[in-house]
Amino acid sequence: MILVNLFKRIKVFAFLYSLFIFQFAYTADFSSRKNFNKLLNGFYKNEIYKCSYINKSWSTGFEEYPYGMVMNSGAFRNVLVFNNKKIIGTLWPNIGEISVDRGVRKYQLWKKINNDEYSLLNSDYLEDLNSADIDLMKGQTFPEYKTYFDNESLKISIKHWITDFYSCEVIESSNFAKKKLIDIFVNQNDYVKKDFAYREKNPSLFNNKIELIPN
Repeated sequence: MILVNLFKRIKVFAFLYSLFIFQFAYTADFSSRKNFNKLLNGFYKNEIYKCSYINKSWSTGFEEYPYGMVMNSGAFRNVLVFNNKKIIGTLWPNIGEISVDRGVRKYQLWKKINNDEYSLLNSDYLEDLNSADIDLMKGQTFPEYKTYFDNESLKISIKHWITDFYSCEVIESSNFAKKKLIDIFVNQNDYVKKDFAYREKNPSLFNNKIELIPN
């Protein structure tokens, strides 16, 4: 009887161990680009944060726009933040919300500079067949575009002259939902086309009014 119980315990331990190994060894084929696929697998395995705009931005002033603490009606309502080691990805999941700075995009990649500070990483953003792989180690960054992220808050410069402030929390996502979100990184052109079509039908929903916040 003792041997039977011991054997059962060994079988249970072996099963749990194999499940643990599978969870961390599993690699999905999200992208045909080797480095990009490795990054996306990291995004898939780690937590996702949903960051909501708190109606506050810092503007350095640009053309007719004022400088100081402002409310930016053109800020993205929500930003999803993915992370993998020293890289974070910011994704704009709401239909119609896109960035036209440094290419028409649904997402940006940011490389850690120090502590909670990240700088925009240069990367191709077209479909896999028309995009070069990313260089996570030596890839060019754009220091005028910065992001600060500490799991609870996000300060992100989608444009070089304005930084939008967000409050963040972890969201629970099924594996199916994660894969659907990561698909936006890979096939973002398809989503951008849908966004432009939506914006054309609903132009009043999208404006860029920036107003100073009273002291």
